[in-house]
Amino acid sequence: MGLKIVNDASGQFGLVNIIQKNWSHILIALLFLLANPPFDMPTDTLPHFADQLKALRKSKGWTQQELADQLGLKRAALGAYEEGRAEPRLANVLAISDIFGVSADALMRGNRKPADRTSGKDMRILTIPVGKESGDEHVAVVPVRAAAGYLDGYGDPEFIQTLPVFDLPIPEVSPYRTYRLFQIEGESMLPVPSGSYILASYEPDWNHAGGMRPYIVVTRNEGIIFKRIENRLDGEGHDFRMISDNPDFPPFPVNPEDISEVWRAQAYLAFDWPTPAFSGMERIQGTLDALRQEITSLQQGLPSD
Repeated sequence: MGLKIVNDASGQFGLVNIIQKNWSHILIALLFLLANPPFDMPTDTLPHFADQLKALRKSKGWTQQELADQLGLKRAALGAYEEGRAEPRLANVLAISDIFGVSADALMRGNRKPADRTSGKDMRILTIPVGKESGDEHVAVVPVRAAAGYLDGYGDPEFIQTLPVFDLPIPEVSPYRTYRLFQIEGESMLPVPSGSYILASYEPDWNHAGGMRPYIVVTRNEGIIFKRIENRLDGEGHDFRMISDNPDFPPFPVNPEDISEVWRAQAYLAFDWPTPAFSGMERIQGTLDALRQEITSLQQGLPSD
């Protein structure tokens, strides 16, 4: 099995590299990706990055040399970043965001328009398992036990390689879409039972999500959730309303800033047969049949006139 790392910027897929399941190849490909970032920093982003970097460093009370040592950079290079004279490589942006505990998006585009995130104009890295020889995409499976790890590792090639994969060669599964299979738990989406697997296709433009259709939403605070979505991005709340099929679970809002990935549910796989709606009538009918038999037996045992 190999991996396809996709830079999903501006809502478009663009192949960055194919990484075979060989650690030397993985290392070389990742180093190439980091040294040659698949995006050009806009001219209006560089000044913001410089101001943010300087402010964050000073908030920690660090000198340029102290921060440069942590990043493995020369002090002059860090000074050029803070003065807006040099564009940082992707590897350095990620290292800086990790040290200060802020997202790369906030570091580079703190004043960006909310629509940039929902439409996919923000940089997103999507790691996809592919066949070693064919290059065809596989469906990665995210079981419940891997859900917590997925929240941190959904863009990490090493983590994605630990997930089980399979192919689904049926007409309903388009070869032009990227799919994942997420296992869900809980009763909020009954009659889909807890433990079911949801086959979902990747949704790069969140503006298309909604219409009360079911989705898998990967969030930072709520984890991986399976809900129907009411799209309220154009409303005052500028959020998504998550709605359960089970009326015992009230709806709740989720802000786009809390979302990492959106996947549209296409089908589900369950190993527990759903309880039919007419099961109650069946029980009543069975009771009536038993009573009839008892009455018949009693009648047969009575002496005739």
